[in-house]
Amino acid sequence: MLKINTEAIMNCPNCGSKYKQKMPQIGKHMNSKCVFCYTVFGIKNSKDCCVYCSYSNKLCPEAQKINTKNK
Repeated sequence: MLKINTEAIMNCPNCGSKYKQKMPQIGKHMNSKCVFCYTVFGIKNSKDCCVYCSYSNKLCPEAQKINTKNK
């Protein structure tokens, strides 16, 4: 059975801070707020489905499931 990662390291595009954040199992998050500089940032480009896919070290849980099915 596939293990879905639900914790990611976010990388703030404004201040460059890195911080751990729990990703939701379902749903897409279109923006996030840096815990250090409080900048709200959104999806980087159209190929990303959510803010985690744009700015974290892991794909979101839904994208992880899709990538596993395609292998």
